[in-house]
Amino acid sequence: MESKSPATANHPRELTLRALLVDDEMGAINALRNMLHEYCPQVQIGGIAASVQEAISAAAAVQPDIVFLDIQMPPLGSGFDFLQQFPDPTFGVIFTTAYPKYAIQAINTIQPWAYLVKPFSVSELKKAVAVAVDKVYERNKRENRAKSLIIQDSRKGTVVIRLDHIIYCKAAGSFTEIQVFRAGKVETITTSRNLGEYDNELADTQFCRTHHSYLVNLNYVRRFERTGRNGIVHLNPPGYFARVSVAKMDEFLVALEKFTQLAG
Repeated sequence: MESKSPATANHPRELTLRALLVDDEMGAINALRNMLHEYCPQVQIGGIAASVQEAISAAAAVQPDIVFLDIQMPPLGSGFDFLQQFPDPTFGVIFTTAYPKYAIQAINTIQPWAYLVKPFSVSELKKAVAVAVDKVYERNKRENRAKSLIIQDSRKGTVVIRLDHIIYCKAAGSFTEIQVFRAGKVETITTSRNLGEYDNELADTQFCRTHHSYLVNLNYVRRFERTGRNGIVHLNPPGYFARVSVAKMDEFLVALEKFTQLAG
């Protein structure tokens, strides 16, 4: 088994997926492994399994992002038997089977990321992996929203704040003022770290740099208003806002659209 590395990245193209290959035919496993190695280098093979029981044990050990799963594995079960052991799986599934007739059952069982019928082509495999990369990337972004930020407040010392409680961060010289909304109240936390440090730390979360002085939590955006070439983001609770510079305008609008689609 290869060493484990997390599926995290700032961009989908940088993402590495940890995979488990499940098939009762070693020839099929080797063929898939070779195709992945040559054409899908973003897939890291963490383990293989030739039976349902082996697959269950391997999934627990490997903690894969994705499982390439055969369906018929006689005489000791099927890919569906494997999935029954994971009612709320943390991994996605790409079926690799010689039987197209199971497609409807596969969709009804788990909503697979792809259904590849053997012998499948390199282009089909690459398309399936591209879907998996997008799915894992978006999952990671959703999970990042629940994380917390450790802040050294100039008055209160070390403070731990959930990202979901931060409305926006504003540059104040070499300091940063963080507006936090919790228990129905807004409070300001001042930290000696500059805004650029928080921008780097909060990359690939729900935060977007809208201006050289503002880093905004997109969860709190109420509406956007253009003011000539620049703009203003009206935030919740009412009365709070952040500026949008012309230099950050396109980046902000794209980020807001993507976030809105994901949240919806």
